[in-house]
Amino acid sequence: MNNYKVRYASRYLGVALVSVALMACGGDQSSSEDASPATTPTEPESSVDVGPSEAFFAKPELAQCVIDSPLRDIGKGMDAPSVTNSEATAAQVMAQDAIGACATNQEFRFGSGLSDITGPVALKSGAGWEDTGQVMHGLHQRQYARAFAIESPCNGKRVMFVSADIGLMWGSIRNGVLEALTKDSELAAKYTAENLMLSATHTHNGPAGYAHHEAGNALHLGFDSLVYKTIVNGIVDAIDRAHRNIEANDQTAPIEMAVGELLNTNINRSRPAYAMNPEQERQQYVNVRGEEVDVAKTMVQLNLRRKSGSPVGVINWFGVHPTVMGPEVPYVSSDVKGFASLGFEEIMATEYRADPGKDSFVAAFAQADEGDASPNIFINEFPHPDPRRGGGETPMDSNAISGTKQLARALELWQEGQPLTGGVDYRLLHVQMNKVSVTDPKILSRLEHPPELDVASKQTCNAALGVSFPAGAEDGPGPISQEGLTCTTSPDLLKSAAADFAGLTDMAMPLQVVSDLLLCNVQHLPLLGLGCHAEKPILLPTNLGEIAGGLPNKVTGLLGLTSNFEPAVHPLQIFQLGNLALVGLPWEVTTMAARRLRDMVLEELAPVGVDTVVIAGLVNGYIHYLTTREEYASQQYEGASTAFGPWSLAAVSQELRKLAESIVQGTVLPVRPDLPQVKPVLRRLPYIPSDSPGEQAFGTVLEDVPAVAAPGDEIYARFQASHPRNDLMLNDSYAYAERLNEDGNWQVVATDRSPNLLYTWHPRFLPAFTMELPYTGASEASVHWHLPRNLEPGTYRLRTKGVAKPGGAWEGVSGVVEVAGKSGACP
Repeated sequence: MNNYKVRYASRYLGVALVSVALMACGGDQSSSEDASPATTPTEPESSVDVGPSEAFFAKPELAQCVIDSPLRDIGKGMDAPSVTNSEATAAQVMAQDAIGACATNQEFRFGSGLSDITGPVALKSGAGWEDTGQVMHGLHQRQYARAFAIESPCNGKRVMFVSADIGLMWGSIRNGVLEALTKDSELAAKYTAENLMLSATHTHNGPAGYAHHEAGNALHLGFDSLVYKTIVNGIVDAIDRAHRNIEANDQTAPIEMAVGELLNTNINRSRPAYAMNPEQERQQYVNVRGEEVDVAKTMVQLNLRRKSGSPVGVINWFGVHPTVMGPEVPYVSSDVKGFASLGFEEIMATEYRADPGKDSFVAAFAQADEGDASPNIFINEFPHPDPRRGGGETPMDSNAISGTKQLARALELWQEGQPLTGGVDYRLLHVQMNKVSVTDPKILSRLEHPPELDVASKQTCNAALGVSFPAGAEDGPGPISQEGLTCTTSPDLLKSAAADFAGLTDMAMPLQVVSDLLLCNVQHLPLLGLGCHAEKPILLPTNLGEIAGGLPNKVTGLLGLTSNFEPAVHPLQIFQLGNLALVGLPWEVTTMAARRLRDMVLEELAPVGVDTVVIAGLVNGYIHYLTTREEYASQQYEGASTAFGPWSLAAVSQELRKLAESIVQGTVLPVRPDLPQVKPVLRRLPYIPSDSPGEQAFGTVLEDVPAVAAPGDEIYARFQASHPRNDLMLNDSYAYAERLNEDGNWQVVATDRSPNLLYTWHPRFLPAFTMELPYTGASEASVHWHLPRNLEPGTYRLRTKGVAKPGGAWEGVSGVVEVAGKSGACP
């Protein structure tokens, strides 16, 4: 793949940056079919006549460094620009005759806010990896909730969109946020379940254990109330700050939408499943080299600026898994999306705790249709867990590469765009997903599957995960099972046994025979409501509690094992923002499934002027994956994780069409079943603080920085410390890099928001699992700083702080290091 050396050009460029500046280079973008954009973006060179300026950026030099970064060349040539098809033009034609009071509106009110939601950074595992052997004990970059209030004065309607740097947006979080909002009369008057959309970026290295259903906690040793409260409180605080920002700014302004292609940044990790889709359909999505584009390459971005020029924020959507920081990484991290968000905010000089009435720039790199999209673009050459799969020598390097590419493209799109046209509207529907019959003739006519996959009655049933589910995806294969295990009408047991025997050499469990003889027959058992799962060998039913009522007590006792595992009722939501429609779903949606949904929604919402649709996954809840019927048949990881069976996509399409029709007709749509309110059963053992400084006082320097260093070097200090769970340092920092000013004061130049400043906690004993230590005792903390290559000569130091229980607040300060030598132009 291209020049091997280019991929690893300068490890120091990979991590060294003032909280963000490792960016991708230009020239690889053009228009894309995947979002059906309302505008026709051009190459960056032609769309931006001059370099970044103070008119757009608080730190234009840093923005230029990102845009010109050699990291953008890593993997160059893997992709080619997509062939512009007629869909975008058709969408614009369909939408050009929109009618109504807001048809020509281009004026909006808006506000933004953000808040820290970083949970415990010690002895936790990541939500998403579900790896009991991952024991995080440090911080790479903080997690934030970023909120945006948007209102159209032409009809007085307002929505609140939140993007949170968490792995999974469990319904427990939505319920907790909505409950908190009802307790604030001012917020409750403006924001309800219907106009609030909560989205997860899907970082896999955020602390887990915050679901009320057991699925989210089972492999993390139970529910952790501290993680839950931290996320809920932070989201509510971000909403409050966005609300106060919009209320303090009555003036209206256009919101510009920019759409562009981002190449060489994601690949389809489930190509055997994608290849199951009809060739005619796949050929609608090709690049200029005639190759299939099997994963969405489009970034859609909203630029929020006041007429005075005051920057309020950006929201963009690009589908890619944040799975660069793997389970082998011992750090809490917001991964590639957080890297890009914090980088943009660094360039815009964001004040994280500024008066919310004043504008302080917020950058949300939100999630889209990432179901089969991986950032590990070299994973076929360097499989997991090789860090080179992402293009770098370490996971941090690879994280910087992917984050830089997304950030650089967003910086370019910040300087482009056309005003949104239309009003704001919203609809919400709660769907009993295990009981949907697909009967809508229009939806049935759109189905693409071949005849052999057809059945007369297309319906969903009780949720279940397939035997290929524990195999995991290519980004993080599981220790057992394998992908692609399916049920057939006439299984060949000898062939299955031979396949199982061959798999033993790869340490795979012999599950094909088990599937043929047992798991494929589970769906035929009476009373379980699992009869629709077709090719899926059922490994784990996840909501059998739905049928518990009326059964004998002995049976319900068994069903109780899964009655609180995962919910059956899920929210579907659409926001109309002018000519953009944002579809919020609780699934991870694969590329082709999203394309089909997007086409349907575009067609339905054209009468109200919508010509661009974003499918936003991991929204308002979580229930695994959503594949096409054809992809489901191959039972790769994503198909095995399509919980409600092969007709799930058709069911979602049918219910979404109801939402779209309601918007077009201006009718009120009953939300219907309430989201389930449950209490977690499995809970973590309580944390009992018992810090001890040992022979040294808290904050004592155990290993000091060197006396001298040069830009680009790494320096390190180690301190006597306490358990970081005692104080999460929310909207603060565990670690600092500081410069001595001429006035004798120390100026902070980096915090633990920065990817080049790592905080690591070292307990006396690191457990094999993410359990709370019964005895904390003496512990230590280290701070590593990768000096930016453009660091000014001067006197620097490292500082850390914490709270000991018992012992109270403490602080540790290193000795000084004299930085001398030639500085580069960029970090």
